[in-house]
Amino acid sequence: MDGPAAAQRPVTGTPWLRRLGPGPAQDRLVCLPYAGGTGSAYRDWARWLPDGLGLWVADLPAREHRMLEEPVTDLDELIEVLAGELSESPRPTSLFGHSFGALVAFELARRFPVRCLFVSGMAAPQTLVPRPAPADAEILADLRALGVAPELLADPDLLELVLPGIRADYAMAQGYRYRHGAPLTVPVYALGGTADAQVPASQLSGWAEQTTGPCEVRTWAGGHLYLRDHAAGLSRFVAERHLSSTGALS
Repeated sequence: MDGPAAAQRPVTGTPWLRRLGPGPAQDRLVCLPYAGGTGSAYRDWARWLPDGLGLWVADLPAREHRMLEEPVTDLDELIEVLAGELSESPRPTSLFGHSFGALVAFELARRFPVRCLFVSGMAAPQTLVPRPAPADAEILADLRALGVAPELLADPDLLELVLPGIRADYAMAQGYRYRHGAPLTVPVYALGGTADAQVPASQLSGWAEQTTGPCEVRTWAGGHLYLRDHAAGLSRFVAERHLSSTGALS
């Protein structure tokens, strides 16, 4: 990524990262949502993470309590702000991102030192070909095929309210252009669903090119949104790998 190491926050001063779960935490797991998703999609993970590993999620503009803000349409800006907030409170950090969130996590790991990178439901970035932003009809068809919030798709007023953020995420995801750079040096875990028609397991192995450290490919039963059915097992898997990287697990 080009630009300064940390960007100024938006004029609202609203943090883009939010802690979920109570109690002190020396380490930090940051979860990035899929296109159009919200940080609250990971709220159940806090139940299964061990003491000492805090769960943080990205609260992006144009969704949930930031619904009336303008969406981010530039991936560089998104990474700048998140990297700046992480740098304000340095601590052992791992990143988890699903689908579009995996691209955000990858680019963020290029800017901020992490212990582990968990990329889910996304092919290796060097294999992606930029595409034009999809039309709204394409976005809605994709959401229906994935079974995302059918009650939202059936409510025209609610859909009109949330569509700007979803549209912006899809445009950034499909317009993503990989830029060559030094590989990461940390463990990368490429995760997916066994029946994911969008990202077959065979496309996950390419992530090994993005690190000089180990790369483990792991799949769970299910399609593109497999993680919704495996929150407990997936969060424990992530926690164990993070703690191993810090030496907390022998």
